[in-house]
Amino acid sequence: MRNAGLKKTASLMQSLWSYTAPKGDRRIRLRIMSAFGALVASRGSNIITPLLYGAAVDMVNTERGFSLSILLVLIAGYALSRLGQQVFAELKQYLFAAVAQRAVRGAAIKAFEYLHRLSLQFHLDRQTGGLTRAIDRGAKGIEFMLTIIFFEVLPLLVEVILVSAILWGMFGFFYAAVTFITVMAYCYFTIRVTEWRIKFRREMNKADEKAATRAVDSLLNYETVKYFNAEAVETNRYDEAMMRYEEMAVRSRTSLSVVNIGQGAIIAIGLMLMMSMAGLHIQQGHLTVGDFVAVNTYLLQLYMPLNFLGWVYRELRQAIVDMERMFGLLDEPVTIRDRDGAPDLNVDGGSIVFDDVHFAYGERQILKGVSFTVPKGRRVAIVGPSGSGKTTISRLLFRFYDPQQGVVRIDGQNLSEVTQGSLRATIGVVPQDTVMFNATIGYNIGYGRHGATQDEIEDASRMAAIDKFIGNLEFGYDTVVGERGLKLSGGEKQRVAIARAILKCPSIFLFDEATSALDSRTEKEIQLSLDEVSKARTTLVIAHRLSTVIDSDEILVLSEGQVVERGSHADLLAIDGLYKQMWDRQSQGFAEPGKDDGNSADILPLPTTQPAE
Repeated sequence: MRNAGLKKTASLMQSLWSYTAPKGDRRIRLRIMSAFGALVASRGSNIITPLLYGAAVDMVNTERGFSLSILLVLIAGYALSRLGQQVFAELKQYLFAAVAQRAVRGAAIKAFEYLHRLSLQFHLDRQTGGLTRAIDRGAKGIEFMLTIIFFEVLPLLVEVILVSAILWGMFGFFYAAVTFITVMAYCYFTIRVTEWRIKFRREMNKADEKAATRAVDSLLNYETVKYFNAEAVETNRYDEAMMRYEEMAVRSRTSLSVVNIGQGAIIAIGLMLMMSMAGLHIQQGHLTVGDFVAVNTYLLQLYMPLNFLGWVYRELRQAIVDMERMFGLLDEPVTIRDRDGAPDLNVDGGSIVFDDVHFAYGERQILKGVSFTVPKGRRVAIVGPSGSGKTTISRLLFRFYDPQQGVVRIDGQNLSEVTQGSLRATIGVVPQDTVMFNATIGYNIGYGRHGATQDEIEDASRMAAIDKFIGNLEFGYDTVVGERGLKLSGGEKQRVAIARAILKCPSIFLFDEATSALDSRTEKEIQLSLDEVSKARTTLVIAHRLSTVIDSDEILVLSEGQVVERGSHADLLAIDGLYKQMWDRQSQGFAEPGKDDGNSADILPLPTTQPAE
């Protein structure tokens, strides 16, 4: 078990080193070597000071008098050595700061980029608050580890070696032995007890992530909380998570007392032995008062940072735990990946084929042998009851998932054999649930095509019938929409999604409940725009509101994961099957004759938005 832990830590250190000193980057490696040289020089300067101080004490302690000029030389050397220690320490920090920050940036970017490569299922199973907290703590852990190792651990190690060597050479083996044994006993005790305490820190981490996740989830669903007067419920859920964190934090803090008391006892014993030996040897005439002062100064220089080592090790161990969490994300399998040497999708019209496609979410079977074709330049609609698999089809087309059986093709090319980037560049999507960035409305529309000009963004806005709304805003296209677009209505957000898709100018359009959040009058305006921009382009429409698909070239009726009916609107009404039942059910909301609700030209009422399958 311990060997496995050591191997895991060694692997983690290897990964960290790859970010700290990347292969081929001579500039960074030279900077590291220079910083290490400054470190040795700083510790060397620190080692000289007790010797100069002791020599000065012996000079002024003699009864025969002393040379003031020699004393001044010793004092000047003492001052310069202390100044040198500070100068070299600052130089070391200057040289290494860029190295540490480069490593932090590289690891954080790698984790962030990798999270975007993971499958949709991974993100559905995880919560954003916990993931962002893991990356944040992992990045801070890297910075802390590199900084502490280079500025605390390595200097201490160098100083222990130099002090032991000097004590052995000048005062004898036993002084070096006591110093070395004391340091080793201190380190062994600290490591063993800290390993015992680390379980409390892990539990603190879990409780912290859980609390953060609940807080983020609750704040993102602010409106839902208000709708159901659930402020007290959310506060209680958050309090439960914080209560667990409080319990683990108290255990962690109280167990720290064991560490502090044990460390203090070891240092006290070491000091007592060293000072007793020095006093005995002074009495015997083997050491001078200056030697006694030098030994005492060495001990103070060594034990003061050694006392700090307990905290350093605890935090280093915690940093390792945090880094394990972040680097562990990089071990998550990428279930949807490009094959080696996969070509880009070559689009010639954009015909879509689903050939005997089967798909299941775990044990839940969604699609059961779905087959259909959307000829290039044609419009095909998919309708059906909630849970029938409509949205799953859109996810397979966009390759958020791969089918367990069957093939999805565009222009005869298997989507699993082409690059995801080229596939997704080909399809313009207007999703059912539009998620927006906490940025300006112009940025959110321009996200449809990076590098688009302001004129192009405004043209897309006009086609999506959102330009007048934006023009009435105080800051126009520079208006910030809030987190997830909270400051916009559902219809406004959906029109932004339509503008994005128009701006992308794709070969294939996918409309997934594209007008579900719009009022009936705006729906007709948007529908005309969608018809115009998608004219002569392959279009797949997923809809619950049947009024939006009556002009489609073909309508597929999906039920329980199978295509049960297909044909034009008139053909399906004539069949008198599921489609006819859905049409009749929606038609029951017609406005009564003589009553004008402002939408009298509409055919159908506004049904509730269908949840994603």
